[in-house]
Amino acid sequence: MEKLFQPFEARGLRFKNRIVHEPTTMNLSDPHGHVTDRLVGVYETLAKGGFGAVIVGATCVRHDGLINERMLGIYDDTYVIGLRDVVEVIHHNDSLAGIQLFYGGLIPGLGATVPLKPGEGWIPDTVSWGPSDVLPIGNPKPRVVPTEVYQSLVEDFGQAARRVQEAGFDFVSFHFCHGSLPHTTLSLLSNVGRRDPYADRFLFCEQIIERTQELCGEGFPIVPRLCCDENLEGGYDIEYFAEHYAPRLHRLGIAVLDCTFGSMLPAKSRRTDVASFEFIGGGFYTPNVVNLDNIRLLKRRLRERGIDMPLIGSCNLGTPDHLRTMVEEGGAEFAGVCRLSIDDPEFPNKMREGREREIRKSARTGASLLQGNIFAKGWCGSAQNPDFGRDREYRIRPTTRPKKVVIAGGGPGGMEYARLARMIGHEVVLFERSRRLGGAMDWAGNYRCLPNVESMRHQPDYQIHQLELLGVDRRLGIEATAELILAEKPDVVVVATGSRAVLPQVPGLRDGCKRGFVLTLDEVMARDGAAADPGRSVVLWGAGEGIELAIDLARQGRSVRLLDPGAALAPAVYIGSRAHHVLPWLAQAGVHPELGVVVEQVGEKSVRVKRPDGAGETIACDALIVSLGRESVNGLATALAGRGPTVHVIGDARQPRSFGNAVHEAAYLVRQI
Repeated sequence: MEKLFQPFEARGLRFKNRIVHEPTTMNLSDPHGHVTDRLVGVYETLAKGGFGAVIVGATCVRHDGLINERMLGIYDDTYVIGLRDVVEVIHHNDSLAGIQLFYGGLIPGLGATVPLKPGEGWIPDTVSWGPSDVLPIGNPKPRVVPTEVYQSLVEDFGQAARRVQEAGFDFVSFHFCHGSLPHTTLSLLSNVGRRDPYADRFLFCEQIIERTQELCGEGFPIVPRLCCDENLEGGYDIEYFAEHYAPRLHRLGIAVLDCTFGSMLPAKSRRTDVASFEFIGGGFYTPNVVNLDNIRLLKRRLRERGIDMPLIGSCNLGTPDHLRTMVEEGGAEFAGVCRLSIDDPEFPNKMREGREREIRKSARTGASLLQGNIFAKGWCGSAQNPDFGRDREYRIRPTTRPKKVVIAGGGPGGMEYARLARMIGHEVVLFERSRRLGGAMDWAGNYRCLPNVESMRHQPDYQIHQLELLGVDRRLGIEATAELILAEKPDVVVVATGSRAVLPQVPGLRDGCKRGFVLTLDEVMARDGAAADPGRSVVLWGAGEGIELAIDLARQGRSVRLLDPGAALAPAVYIGSRAHHVLPWLAQAGVHPELGVVVEQVGEKSVRVKRPDGAGETIACDALIVSLGRESVNGLATALAGRGPTVHVIGDARQPRSFGNAVHEAAYLVRQI
């Protein structure tokens, strides 16, 4: 049996395996922080997936520390009954149940879209304060937490832990990380200038654990989640943590240490290649298993001090092999997972059963383009997995009236519709005009010189394999016309034909396309030898979508001019958090966006451009790559209107957006048949 699936015991806890679902705020409670049926469904699904332990996400011990409007609360004893429902479904599925207790501190100021009064959070009656008023998070003018509030919060945490025990949880976790008040109190950067007992930076955490043990008994297991390295200049590091904080933790008798590294405090990162916040929740370009070396070093330093403390290692574990690496090479006793849990809650069972090809591995893209993220008035979700958060309402219910469904387009939306329709029991035919399934996702990550882009293939790879397993009739290399579709006598037609690059009306541009001088992103990024070679000297028109390609081509040694008609650089929405890497990389590659530039004419091997000051320039180049956005391809919807079958238009065919929109629309509409 591989190590990940070997049981582990720690202070009365018996984990059936070494895979832990890490706590994250789901933002799925009711407006007062009570458990909802939707929340119970989420944790039921996670526990069914086969985790050794499922830790319920950050649960606020006092209302004024909320950071999300639908965050779980545990302010008084009335919360116990709802939490028992969560514990029950976790235990029914043979997982250990834990819950993380939280208090915001400075973070309640984060997420405001209007100016805040000093010391206030954006949610009514919440506060933004810390051990000092330096390094604010969100509200630029936080308050300083008085001594008596620290003392009252110790009691709030303790009483919350008592309720956790009464609800039946197997252990309690504490959010001593990521900018919460306990973490900023631990911080060498934030906890400065105090003259009260909490100048002892560890005292607050220590008192919380001690009060919990007084109320729950010393045998009640505690699994705190601690920042073990701020990764900020002037902040504490692993050496400091191992010398000053770890021995005190060990004396308190915690069961397991849930390790995080990095901080939300707005200070300069110690490393230039990886920002501090990336060690918390890795972005698209953050290295895989980013905390591997941190876990190794922490483990070594603890052993040198005679501290035998089981560790959970996490962050950017997006594939089964990443989990194995953390445990087998990193030495962590557990692999902690969040994003992969949400993208495919059943992945532990699939690993154990040898079905790894069936895992919906993380494409490392968030759901923030869909329903907002947890810091932007949204709830936790997955771009890839539309069932998450709708677990009970989206359960597959086989139909008693199967219908004929014809789908035009084999991108993420079309394949998701086909997968689900077949599972429900409908007859499905899918047409795709190219010889490959995947649509834009087939080429979107096909950069030669950018890291981690292979993850973009995870979603179409998963869907393609699912269609194979389900025996869906796939007809590749055939463009679906209205007549071809109607000949199938469908009850439902799904138009998932995607989008194409916008090509403006510029003299010579259409002729340049025919000659292969003018190219689109799709053509340059095509996979498996089908990509067009843009040559050594390239003009790329459209920085918003072309910024990553500009970096990639420059890193290949090509000469790149990046032009954009806009007055300011505005990276495409889907780039999101990638901009942290992309903008410095652009400068390092020697590519400088030229803004307000319009292409006026396309020549044989040149383009004539006009600058904002009216000056013109002719640029000689091997290719002009146009990346000025996308437009829908949906003529089929018009051609089929009023001709019998129900027509559903999804994804970019409806409006160019993210692949997640296509997947979610498909999941909703297929259930309306």
